[in-house]
Amino acid sequence: MVVVFAILLTIAAKAGLLGIPLALILISWLFKYAYVLFDHVVRGVDEPPALDINMVNPLSEQRPIAQIIILAAVAALVKMAAVTLSPAAGTVLAVVALFFFPASVAILGLEGNVLKAVYPVALVRMVAGLGILYAAVLGIIAGVILALALIGKLGLWMPVQIAVGMFAVLSICSTLGGALYERRHELGLDTWHSPERTAEKERQADLKQSEQVVTEAYGQVRVGAHAKAWDLLQSWLASRGRAVEDYRWVRDRVVSWPDARYADRLSQEYVDRLLAAKRDGEALDAVRDRLQLDKAFRPASAAATLRIAQLAASGGGAAGVARVLLSDFGERFAGDPLVETAAALARHLGD
Repeated sequence: MVVVFAILLTIAAKAGLLGIPLALILISWLFKYAYVLFDHVVRGVDEPPALDINMVNPLSEQRPIAQIIILAAVAALVKMAAVTLSPAAGTVLAVVALFFFPASVAILGLEGNVLKAVYPVALVRMVAGLGILYAAVLGIIAGVILALALIGKLGLWMPVQIAVGMFAVLSICSTLGGALYERRHELGLDTWHSPERTAEKERQADLKQSEQVVTEAYGQVRVGAHAKAWDLLQSWLASRGRAVEDYRWVRDRVVSWPDARYADRLSQEYVDRLLAAKRDGEALDAVRDRLQLDKAFRPASAAATLRIAQLAASGGGAAGVARVLLSDFGERFAGDPLVETAAALARHLGD
């Protein structure tokens, strides 16, 4: 686009008066495109938009015209201040206007509201929202202007000079949009693409796939294919590295199934994972929650059962959990070396 526009603007410049309409059309299209590029960058789109007929429709994009009106009004105020007050007053007003100009462009680009784009409170809020990035934007704009001034002295071929100038305009719009995107949370901006949106989409897709696995497993349970149902659940857990959170998620999904064996076994594996990860409090909570639904539930191993009982007996108002777990410890784990320890703890709780 830059190359084509540069060539056409060169032709318009060489054509004299006849080239003015073409130049006006191309310049209008350039600034319309600049605002569309601004929109894409602010919303998190990685690729620049391709110029199409909808972008250059004179009725669909009025922000460049609004920006010209704002610039004309500010220039008139500066001139008036310089004439009626003093040249110094005009200079101060001009400096203030230049300082807030990027903020005005940002507000106009985001909302398309001319009045808000010149409202001092809105301008100050925009500057404050961008923070240090606003200073960076001002620095980049100053650097671009200086670079254009130096390039202008090189006497380059006209299409090259025009192309550089157009690229500078688009770069400034992209930079301003990028600053707004980086501060989207502070400014409360909605984006089309962002890391958090991408993560949320991935999370939703993953959740949908996981729900499908659980639904398929439940279908196998209803037809009595328990081995296949369990294999589906175990394959899903294995594919995700058997993370503790995944055990909790799938346990919460199967707890309402009519066959309690699935919830019991998953709870046992969940408790083992929690204990291995030194998350003792969560393991105790998992056992207590399961016992409320199924008094016959027990952790899988003697070591896990005794550990939970010890945790429950140590405080937290869970002594009842310890007594339940120890009530049949000797029967379940007959001959295990931990039986004596469990019996001693049971006697202690009974005293």
